[in-house]
Amino acid sequence: MKKKLVLNVLLAFAITGAGTAFAAQTTVPVSSLQPAIPFEKPVLSGAGGKLVLSDSPETFTEAGAFYRDRLEGEFRVFWHHQNEAPETLSVGVAVTNESAEPVNLYARGLGIGTNVYVDVAGQTALADFMRTQKETVLAATLAPGQSYFATAATAPDITNSGIVQFQAMTKSGNKPASVTVTTLAFNGQPDHPNQVDVLPGDSLTRGTFPHFDRIGTLKYDTAMGNAYLSVDSDAVGPWSGDAMPGEYEEGWDAVDGIKVINNGNYGVMYHLTAEITNSDHRPKTASLYMNPAGGYGHYAVELNRQIYESDFLSYEDAWNIVNVKLNPNGGTYKTEMSLTGGSSGPQVFYFTNQAK
Repeated sequence: MKKKLVLNVLLAFAITGAGTAFAAQTTVPVSSLQPAIPFEKPVLSGAGGKLVLSDSPETFTEAGAFYRDRLEGEFRVFWHHQNEAPETLSVGVAVTNESAEPVNLYARGLGIGTNVYVDVAGQTALADFMRTQKETVLAATLAPGQSYFATAATAPDITNSGIVQFQAMTKSGNKPASVTVTTLAFNGQPDHPNQVDVLPGDSLTRGTFPHFDRIGTLKYDTAMGNAYLSVDSDAVGPWSGDAMPGEYEEGWDAVDGIKVINNGNYGVMYHLTAEITNSDHRPKTASLYMNPAGGYGHYAVELNRQIYESDFLSYEDAWNIVNVKLNPNGGTYKTEMSLTGGSSGPQVFYFTNQAK
């Protein structure tokens, strides 16, 4: 993405539900965590339904659709668009039932952020998505031809970032249903969003990808000392060559009929199981830091049912996300990281440990 977005990180230890908490931010110079050794890269597998990425055209000067595709069952939509039109427009996504029978549309996570600062818009969107993703609610029962909208008013020069997850099921029989998904901007809600003309794209990406999640296992031994893992390294470009096996999947732009890559995996949730071995066999504290190596921004973290939202971080900072007390035998921790935006470079996670 040509403008700096925000890396938003969700860290969860067997969490259900989430509140919001704000705490003093602890950062250190990333140089203080170096030297560090690289982790053996975990092999990732794709999971979940399809992911729609809408980032082209990233900036727009008139109302219209940005992207459209037909999806079935469960799917996630991520969009990032800046309004350069001379008027306030509603920006977001519409889901249309084009079948001959009613469709139940369920929501499992919905966040939309609008702000003059692109990173703050992204932080707001992810934090709201995290607050709502733990439960499934019936968003609407769509009659044939009816549409459901998830949008926010977006003034000129304001960025709208969104991440939402839906599941479409037939009302009769509760089977996966096919719906038409359109990301768009409008002044006056259209009766048929699935028929709104699609705007020409720009140099950025729009497309549909096979899976919205990645799953893998990360192994850390306290004997390693400081260790790091790059997440969200580019598939192509100046930061390419450091991606994890299975991190990227090829997508398809249903509008332009071309193959595409989601460079940065925007909208993808990373589910990593961290297996920590305490080979020192004495109580220790393990610490997790995040360094936005490719840029800067505001971030969000979920821990023990609380969502933490950071102040501004630069590429020189390492944010101390969490400290975990280890018993002599170590432990296994479930982590979930969502890089819904960020710079074009990698986001680097550091593990350290010290005596308890």
